[in-house]
Amino acid sequence: MSAKSKKKKASKAGPESPVSEKDFQNGGGELGDNNGRSPETPLVNDRVMEAMNKGFAEINLKLEQIIGGQSDLAERVSSQERQTTEHSEVIKTLVNRIDELEQYSRKDDLIVSGLEIMHVSFSRAVTMDRAPDHHDNAPTHELETLEDKVVEFLNSHGITVHTDQISVCHTLRGRGKDKKSLIIMRLVSRKAKLFILRNSSKLKGTNVYINEHLTKKNSDIARAARVLRKQGKVQSTWVRNCTVFVKTLAGSEDARILAIRQLTDLDEFSKNI
Repeated sequence: MSAKSKKKKASKAGPESPVSEKDFQNGGGELGDNNGRSPETPLVNDRVMEAMNKGFAEINLKLEQIIGGQSDLAERVSSQERQTTEHSEVIKTLVNRIDELEQYSRKDDLIVSGLEIMHVSFSRAVTMDRAPDHHDNAPTHELETLEDKVVEFLNSHGITVHTDQISVCHTLRGRGKDKKSLIIMRLVSRKAKLFILRNSSKLKGTNVYINEHLTKKNSDIARAARVLRKQGKVQSTWVRNCTVFVKTLAGSEDARILAIRQLTDLDEFSKNI
């Protein structure tokens, strides 16, 4: 095509209208609408917002469910704690009651410790070995019962006791370091028991001791009270009728005598001294 023909075709088309930068930014011409967005943009944005709102709603619902579940769990835990506390109190009451009953069954008992004595079964075995056919001719001291030997020892130290005042007398395996046997005596009356206890000081220097037959709980209390006395936190401590007592450090007029029934009573008492 010649240059003349090209010029003629161009004149028929007319001059191109220039598009300014401002018109382009405002979406002029065919590039976009008056807001600079394609006709599909509002629909897309609405769908995105709808999806986001739906997602947030689901998240909030799950959070509410989790919070509600935690509140329910906290209430259940609190209820279990209350029940555990109640059960602990019931168990504590029952344990104390059992200990009281056990201690009551030992009210007429005395424990003799440090007395070296041959058990009756061993004495009889020795007798039978020496004279299997004529054991009645064995020495009297070999045929004496444990009860007789205890009574003989007490009477020899000025504590008058008769065998008919003892209903039961037997040994227990020693619990101390020397593992010596302990002798349990059950007296027929409380009066006989108290008489022996009041006169037990006559055994001083013999390394033989007479004490009440305490339960493990009361033995632990008595031991802790003696520790407090050695530490100078109480004036004195003693046991009477299977109950542990302590006397405070205050002056003679202000000193108090306390009956200790629980180890915690001693703990609180020692802290307040």
